[in-house]
Amino acid sequence: MTRSHTPGREPARAGHADRLARQLEANGSVRSPQWRHAFATVPRHLFVPAFHVRTPDGTVSYTDRTPGWLEAVYRDETLITRFSPEGLAVSSSTEPSLMALMLESLKVEDGMRILEVGTGTGYNAALLSERLGSALVTSVDRDEALVEQARVALAAAGYGPTVAASDGAWGYAPGAPYDRVLATCGLGRVPAAWLEQLERDGVILANVGLGLVRLRERGDGSASGRFLPDAAGFMRLRSPSAPDQPTVARVLSATAGDPDRVYWTERVPGLDDHAMSEFLLSLLLPSGLRVVQHRDGGEVHCVLDAASGIWVRAEVDGRGRAVVSEHGGARVWEAFGGLLRDWDGAGRPGIGRYGLTVAASGEHLLWLDRPDGAHRWNLDGAEALQG
Repeated sequence: MTRSHTPGREPARAGHADRLARQLEANGSVRSPQWRHAFATVPRHLFVPAFHVRTPDGTVSYTDRTPGWLEAVYRDETLITRFSPEGLAVSSSTEPSLMALMLESLKVEDGMRILEVGTGTGYNAALLSERLGSALVTSVDRDEALVEQARVALAAAGYGPTVAASDGAWGYAPGAPYDRVLATCGLGRVPAAWLEQLERDGVILANVGLGLVRLRERGDGSASGRFLPDAAGFMRLRSPSAPDQPTVARVLSATAGDPDRVYWTERVPGLDDHAMSEFLLSLLLPSGLRVVQHRDGGEVHCVLDAASGIWVRAEVDGRGRAVVSEHGGARVWEAFGGLLRDWDGAGRPGIGRYGLTVAASGEHLLWLDRPDGAHRWNLDGAEALQG
């Protein structure tokens, strides 16, 4: 069901929204008439009266009084709406092509109930409301100020979904069960509450690590499915139960400390593929960050996991051999190298050949090609960091 435009709602100015919808359709992000209608109808400018855009020359700020503001609103770009005191982006309106990709991948049908985790500006909740009707949409965000701003913008645009200030890691029990759970924030692990609040055969679409994974409930409290072919990263879920990723400065400071063990390793295949190695590391260490420094024909890989304090510093020479220093007891570099060797040995498959199964107990099982195939890795078991 596609909702008709509310007569009293301010129309998207001068056809900007329609042009955006046509662009998304042309580049393949929008594939269905229902979502094309939603993007052509929802007035994005009501949700982003002020924002920042990152460019090669620096960050450009806009308000609704800045020349070119309306054109910038309807470009296919991420619009940053809030920074932390440290200067990190903590809220934004995601680039519409990525939003469209996720909405199409949800495969919603009329009458389905949706939980969105990560309200942000409210624009995505408006798109969901346009497609399904406000009564079927629930959106949560931990930031009360953001929730109130989104609620006001949604009302101005003619929508009234349930919008609540709540810890997204706990889902939102008052509206459960849901046919679809959509996380527009980055995760290290899928919270158990989302599985508990999912209808039988329901779907979770979430950014886990640096991948977008589509998980279907299997009738036994677990969910399983493949990663979408392209890597992606959202701002992290802010929750007391989900530690933030460390900053670059914190990684470099921690890895300059005294290690528990130092050892040599031979060449690790796959370090040359930055995107794939980042994807695999993001699954192994859900609260980790790697900083790579280039020095004297080699590289220094510095990794810190914010949740555990585990860190590794690998000084890799021009032939791929490394001196590895580690702190915290876990063999991070060996485990990381094992994932990369398996990937390389399988012919360097793309992200879309990997999948994830989340058990009712909370354990996350990464697999290649099939959940019951030969290539499986328990990301949460004791063996995960033992190489």
